[in-house]
Amino acid sequence: MSYWIKETIHQAARERKVLRIVYIEKDGSNEGWRYVEPYSFSNDEGEDALFAWDRGKSGIRRFVLSRIQQIEVTDESYYSRYSIEIF
Repeated sequence: MSYWIKETIHQAARERKVLRIVYIEKDGSNEGWRYVEPYSFSNDEGEDALFAWDRGKSGIRRFVLSRIQQIEVTDESYYSRYSIEIF
């Protein structure tokens, strides 16, 4: 996992900004840009992951960091739905 991906997530969480990501699914597909609100990290079975609210799917999703192909912090703020555990 790239250090800059985790740092970008930290920045977005601190500033309460929406992230724009391209995420590669297990089957190799992707849905293009996805807009997500970052909340926490996890490490399950050796995989670092991000729990974030996916605006397009209207739900919380788990994104394995090594499968995030592109990431950007947007100018759009979000109101916390959950406790933000990223510092």
